[in-house]
Amino acid sequence: MEDTNEEERVEAIKRYLEGEKPVDICRILGKTKPWLMKWVKRYQTGKEGWYKDLSKRPLVTPKKVDESIETVVVKIRKSLMEGCEDFTKYAYVGAEAIQYHMEKLGYDPSVIPSISTIKRIFTRNHLRMYKGERPKRIRSKMRYTLLQAKFIDEIHQIDFVGPRHIKGSGPINSLHLKDVVGRQVAGNQYVGKSTDNVMEFLLEYWRSHPIPRYIQIDNAMSFAGDFIHPRSFSRFVRLCLCVGIEVVFIAPAKPWMNGTIEEFNKEFDRLFWKSQTFSSLSDIRAKSKTFFESQNNFNNWKAKKKKAQPTLPNRILPKDFVIDVNNIPLVAGNIHFIRMVNGKGDITVFNEFFNIGNEYIGEYVWATIDTGQQILNILYNDEKMIVRKIIQFDYKIGAFPGEMSG
Repeated sequence: MEDTNEEERVEAIKRYLEGEKPVDICRILGKTKPWLMKWVKRYQTGKEGWYKDLSKRPLVTPKKVDESIETVVVKIRKSLMEGCEDFTKYAYVGAEAIQYHMEKLGYDPSVIPSISTIKRIFTRNHLRMYKGERPKRIRSKMRYTLLQAKFIDEIHQIDFVGPRHIKGSGPINSLHLKDVVGRQVAGNQYVGKSTDNVMEFLLEYWRSHPIPRYIQIDNAMSFAGDFIHPRSFSRFVRLCLCVGIEVVFIAPAKPWMNGTIEEFNKEFDRLFWKSQTFSSLSDIRAKSKTFFESQNNFNNWKAKKKKAQPTLPNRILPKDFVIDVNNIPLVAGNIHFIRMVNGKGDITVFNEFFNIGNEYIGEYVWATIDTGQQILNILYNDEKMIVRKIIQFDYKIGAFPGEMSG
């Protein structure tokens, strides 16, 4: 530990000015070279008292918040934590949520405390804080994906949660959708996890909300189909291609790749499902509408603060749009797959093996079916984040448009 003796500092500088070698000064005084150079630089400033310790007082003293504003913060926090009213029942309770509610109440932005100040108010007033579940650290560095969403409604992630059980009503599954950038959420509850439920939900949603460029999902049968017929496509995939959406299947058993929707699923469980009891499917559907509205009001406010821009053009299905969901033609488009290369150098796409090469074993690749060109392209995002096409396969689908399946 370095000595703080002021006389030693002055002695060291005298020796330095007299031309004594730094290594000798340090040896004689029992100091290190960084210590010596620190005081040389301090001396060279020419300031009086250069050899004294600097004040430990912060350069910026936090402005004490007005007592009335602190009272408002405390009352809002307690109200959100109690969650007795509809508008607070499913609300977040953190510092950002306090800012949101103060703004809604008409407080001028100049008097709304900062995030750090609000957290200090929480501490002073002994208000418990929800720390949440510690996220699992994934060392992917985002090389597994080629998509980096920048705009609202560019990428939507969807997923089923469940089954959950309601006494006297049996199992309930909740289908969720979340926009990666805009953070808007939507959902509905069903008895099963069928493709019909997914398509019914999406067609209704797209009549009043923008159609995204990409939909990212896991490999569940609700989305991918049953894999029985080689090179066939589920009705879900066909519907997405039909309205101009590119489908992205994440790697099997890697839910963290769908982090946006997985995060929301946990919040749905904590703030909604576990917070109350439900009597029936219709009861949970009615209450979930309030939950989704509460989430979206808050997320809209956050998106405006970040000045997130929408994807253009903004595409919405006409109100009178009708399609035979049991006979959807296959149209030209792209279907993407994030896949890890196995120990034999293979990946699977719709239950079919393709050899990529032993040099990519253990790496993630990006496989894209071009249904128009009927080819399968394999891309690799290398250590320098340079995307390279490493191989291409013919992907004969059959008569185009193909026969309906899935």
